[in-house]
Amino acid sequence: MPSHNKIPLYGFNSLTKSLSFSLYRVYYLPLDKSDKKHAIGTSTQRVTDYNAYINKTYSSERLTQLLTKVCQAIGGNVLNIASQDYTPQGASVTLMISEEAEPTSLVAHLDKSHLCIHTYPEEAPQNGIAIFRADVELSTCGVISPLKVLDYVIETFSADVIDIDYRVRGMTRDQQGKKRFCDANITNISEHLAHSTLAQYRVNNSVMTAHNLFHCKLARQSIELSQHVFNADNCLGDDTITALDKVKVTAQLKAEIAELYQGK
Repeated sequence: MPSHNKIPLYGFNSLTKSLSFSLYRVYYLPLDKSDKKHAIGTSTQRVTDYNAYINKTYSSERLTQLLTKVCQAIGGNVLNIASQDYTPQGASVTLMISEEAEPTSLVAHLDKSHLCIHTYPEEAPQNGIAIFRADVELSTCGVISPLKVLDYVIETFSADVIDIDYRVRGMTRDQQGKKRFCDANITNISEHLAHSTLAQYRVNNSVMTAHNLFHCKLARQSIELSQHVFNADNCLGDDTITALDKVKVTAQLKAEIAELYQGK
C-alpha cells in the first residue's frame, strides 16, 4: 500500500470498545375502510404502502446520513462508505471512521474504527403487527467513546424495545506504564442514558464487570397509537379504527413489546 495512502497513528489507544444495538419498532397496520369485513387485521394495500414506506425511510442513502451524524457526534470522520439495498426489503451500510487530533489537523489518530447498520423489516405482518428491527454496531480503538450516542440512536429510531451490549477488549497503558483494560468508569449502560430517555422505558441492566461486559435492555412503558399505527393521521381521524378497536390494538401492541422485551 503506497505510504501516502496510509493513516498515521498518533496517541493510539489499543483498547477496542464495541457498542451494539438491536432496536425494534412495532407498527400496527389496520384494515382499510373499504374492506368489507370490519375487524382488526391488515389489507393488502396497507401492507404494500407500509413496505414502500420502510424501503424509503430506511434506504441505504438515509441510513448513510444517519451513520454520518453518529460519526460526527462522537468526534469521528468518515474515511470510507459501503452501502447496499436489498430486495424485497432491507439495507446495510458500513462506515470506516477515524479521529482527528484537532479540527485543523490533517493527522488522524486511528484507522481501525467502524460503524455499521443492518435492517430487518418484516415483509408479512402477523395479525396486523409488523416488526422492524435495526442492528447498529460502533467499534472504536481510540479515545472517542461510543457511549456518547446512546440517546441519539434510540431517539432516531423511536425504538420500542432496545437490546444494548457494550464490551471492552484489549489492553493499553496509562502514562505511568500501568496496564489498563478499560478506559472509562462504567457501572452499567443505563447510567449513560439521559433522564428523558430513562423516563420512557423500563430498564434492565446485566453486568459482568470483571470481563468488561455490559448489557442493557429497554422497553417502552406507554403506548401512543399515533406513534404506532401506520398512516395514523388518516386512520385515527375517521372510523377506520373504532374506539373498541383502539383498546384492543393498544393491548396487542403492549403484548408484542412485552414479548420482545422478555425474549419469549
